[in-house]
Amino acid sequence: MEKKSKKFERNYRMKRLFILSLVSLLVVSCTAAEEESTNVEETQEINFTSGLGKSTTEYVSNWNKLVSEISSDEETLLFFSIDPEKVRWETPEQKILVYRFAESEDNTYTFTLNLGVEDDIVKDVQFFSPVQSDEVNSQQTKLFFLILIAIADDTLDIGGRENILTNLGLYDQVENPYQVGGTVTQNKIRYLIEPLVDNGLLIGLNFRTTQLEN
Repeated sequence: MEKKSKKFERNYRMKRLFILSLVSLLVVSCTAAEEESTNVEETQEINFTSGLGKSTTEYVSNWNKLVSEISSDEETLLFFSIDPEKVRWETPEQKILVYRFAESEDNTYTFTLNLGVEDDIVKDVQFFSPVQSDEVNSQQTKLFFLILIAIADDTLDIGGRENILTNLGLYDQVENPYQVGGTVTQNKIRYLIEPLVDNGLLIGLNFRTTQLEN
């Protein structure tokens, strides 16, 4: 039993460090600027284009291209990528496309992507992230948020992406869970983080990116 526990802890630490390195890679490498990072052995430019304001097919394709650029690990690709075959329309009017990451029968709360569509163009994106007292979950959430920001606006540099998360209050320490989050508008894109609270406990975060009209 003790051997299994030690193995679990070792795998947990390895997974945590791996996700941390991916977060660093996305923060550092999604720009042409070449800067050093203590968590990444080599800084490389990642080539990708935004998906917000484009067709649903382009959004999914550009998302997956970005994920494949930041990692070649099979497990990571499977977890963070979108399987086009599992994207489903939420309504008969075909206004909302839904995709659930790492969905399983016993996983009530899972990372969920909702694409608001008008004439096959993605105008609005809502992403649900479950909140758990788990550092791996926290780093997965941050990586998803960074992907959402990058895929919304490919002109943002390192500081721009980090400023979005900072100004949204992601790093703020608050006593009241209803105070979590905020809203930021930049380059005609509105970013919003809002809390989901149940019985006074924070159980999830909704992250929304919306393309504003000219």
